[in-house]
Amino acid sequence: MILTLTDDNQFLRIDDATELELEQITISLTKRIESWRFNPLVKRGVWDGYVSYIKDDKWIPAGLWRYVIQICKDYKIEIQLNGIKRLIDPDINAEAFEEWALAFFEGAEITPRDYQIETAYNILKFRKCLAELATSAGKTLISFLTVAYMLEKKKAEKILFIVPNVSLVLQAHEDFHDYNYMNKVDLKIQQIFAGKKIKSNKNVIIGTYQSLVKKDKEYFEQFDAVIVDETHKAKSASIKTILQKCTNALYKYGLSGTIPKDGTLDKLTLMSQTGPVISEVKASFLQEQGHIAKCLVKVIEMNYATDKQRQAFQELAQNKYDRKDVFSLEQNFVINNEGRLNFITNVISRIPRNSLVLFHRIEHGKKIYEKLRQESNKRVFYVDGGTDKDIREEYKKKMEAGEEVVIVASFGTFSTGISIKKIHNIFFTESFKSEVIIRQSIGRGLRQHSSKDKVLIIDFVDNIRTSEWDNYLYKHGKARQAIYRQEKFDYNIKIVKFEGDI
Repeated sequence: MILTLTDDNQFLRIDDATELELEQITISLTKRIESWRFNPLVKRGVWDGYVSYIKDDKWIPAGLWRYVIQICKDYKIEIQLNGIKRLIDPDINAEAFEEWALAFFEGAEITPRDYQIETAYNILKFRKCLAELATSAGKTLISFLTVAYMLEKKKAEKILFIVPNVSLVLQAHEDFHDYNYMNKVDLKIQQIFAGKKIKSNKNVIIGTYQSLVKKDKEYFEQFDAVIVDETHKAKSASIKTILQKCTNALYKYGLSGTIPKDGTLDKLTLMSQTGPVISEVKASFLQEQGHIAKCLVKVIEMNYATDKQRQAFQELAQNKYDRKDVFSLEQNFVINNEGRLNFITNVISRIPRNSLVLFHRIEHGKKIYEKLRQESNKRVFYVDGGTDKDIREEYKKKMEAGEEVVIVASFGTFSTGISIKKIHNIFFTESFKSEVIIRQSIGRGLRQHSSKDKVLIIDFVDNIRTSEWDNYLYKHGKARQAIYRQEKFDYNIKIVKFEGDI
């Protein structure tokens, strides 16, 4: 099989392949979406749920070049890959880069860690790639190292740094200036979010996905490099659109605390937009090195459903009701259970110090907030997607300054991209199984602070199963426990029984 990197570095063109080779490549580059059975288009029979990353039997996104090599190796296909060296910088070597990085920070209060230097080097070497970095690994410092090097060495003149929210725009701007010791590099930063005007004389643009997506293709053609923070979100249409418009960017890389598993469509999507995974820094490694707080997980398995209620849910699930409908009924049952609400809020109230309480449904979050506000002695604040960014920042500052502060927040607002060092406890009050959400949420508490040596995770699990059937929320709890084991977190399970409200 012969493939050639196109002149614009965007695609691998299949120049020669047998029918069998093409079939094997096509199968490997085609995956079904998650939960495809529940997709409306699939249900109507107008789509089979598959997404393919090979177009017209000829065009493969260049970011998948390593994946294609592995496919050919697995199927014992001889491969000739032309032009791929253009994606690898021949002018940079590890020793010289390390010397440069240490010299840049000589005399500064901060010194980059070995793995941060190594990751930055790999990014610069491979140009289009992904790096998986656990929370508190120092993604912003790693990004700064790459930005400073590209600007100083004239590798790039204009760089786009994309972040999930306004808070991170402000934070990255501040951090970049702090890291630029003695103004060693000519750093001119423009922040872009709603209401901000574009200035053309800046060499580093930091903006949110939302503020950038509607800009035309000509705007993005100016960038030589694109950095995507929290790149696991790149499967969304807005980020894919942005990355596809950056046709002149020689450097295009993503940083994330949680990259999807091998063999999934989500990971294929990420690699297609950026490139292969070239660096991994796990939370377990950072804990061993003493760079982040330790994590203690307490799983509280709640038993409050009557035998009659358990049997009713089993019959619904086994009588071939739509799985999604049964799951929804189960969710409604647990979040509307008064006994459950009382138990959870009592636990939150009793555990000392600052707490982040996470929920999915606004209805549920407001119930918890109102109950805590009425019955807890702690200062309680509420955040969801509709909460103004300035108010969110105010609550963060209150927690950083206080000792008995509770923020009740939706997963969407506070599981990703929020930096509060003084979080002592995190509560999972609603069930979920998304590995990305789990890891990102735990990461909120792993940042070091003088007031703590560990973060406590309280994971509430709803057990309404029978001897013959396991309910969905209980199975979600088991999925979370598998992640705790994988990350080598200390965890224990406590089973509690109490009466519900029905």
